[in-house]
Amino acid sequence: MDKRKRKKIGEDPPADVAKEAPGTKHERDQDANRSLEPAADTKKEGKDQKLEMLLLQKSTHRLTPSDDNYPKDCGDDKIYWKEWSEVDRVVREVSNQKYKDTCWAHATKKNIEARLKIQFNLDVSLSVDHLYHGIAKKMSTDAIKNFDELKNFLKNEGIIQEKDCECEKRTNKKDPCSKKIEAKKVGVLKIEEFITTKVVSEEELIQLVKVAPVMVSLLATDDFLAHKGEGIFYGDKRSKEKTQGNHLVLVIGYNSIDGQHYWIIQNTWGVKWGDKGFAKIGRKISRGRGQHSLFSEIVYPVISGVGGLA
Repeated sequence: MDKRKRKKIGEDPPADVAKEAPGTKHERDQDANRSLEPAADTKKEGKDQKLEMLLLQKSTHRLTPSDDNYPKDCGDDKIYWKEWSEVDRVVREVSNQKYKDTCWAHATKKNIEARLKIQFNLDVSLSVDHLYHGIAKKMSTDAIKNFDELKNFLKNEGIIQEKDCECEKRTNKKDPCSKKIEAKKVGVLKIEEFITTKVVSEEELIQLVKVAPVMVSLLATDDFLAHKGEGIFYGDKRSKEKTQGNHLVLVIGYNSIDGQHYWIIQNTWGVKWGDKGFAKIGRKISRGRGQHSLFSEIVYPVISGVGGLA
């Protein structure tokens, strides 16, 4: 792997993380419940299973303002919890960017799909290839230097559905779908605005995630690249931790386990990373005194209609 320090948005993980993996829906909670079903072999196993179920219920308790651990920065919510993966077709299957610097394209596609479903109950699969090829023609590398290229493309040219994209068939051309769009043979969605916030307030982020998933930028540190399982990722508190650069992920919710508050993200490194492609990221208030948010930027599209997708 190239050892140079990368600073552009969209860095790839190492080869052992970015291997091809089949798509999957987020079934973390369902798998946990199945693994805790009472065993019928022995009474001892049955007791153990009941104990584990009680522990699970305690750890996933949804906080209310009457709880001691209720966070002070979440507003007047009656319940401290949000997980968009529990709403049908808002959060789609985990994707794998493989060896390309295209986290920005995957995350943006998923964010727009989620907002179309939430706002207009429109269930479509958008083309990550079209988004990538449309912007890559203006860049020298796969990774974008900032979000201006992405913003301008989505506002002025737009994104099309996966079924209408010919990028995989005509890989010799940088923008193979442009003529079809110009001839109005396919439906196009243009966004109203593309918001980027470089000063991250987790209080503000909670309010945004209540409405819909949003994208965030974080450092792809070595620890983050190697993260596995259902545990909360708190990051390394050392200031000189090795990093591969900025990486864009989708925040799909937030919750708490035994007083430890976390964000729920969907990554673009396949299902072998994290918890089947998802992860819990420790919130600022649970990282310790003097620690900042692990997120460095908040990004999301503003959509006012379905355009030509209807």
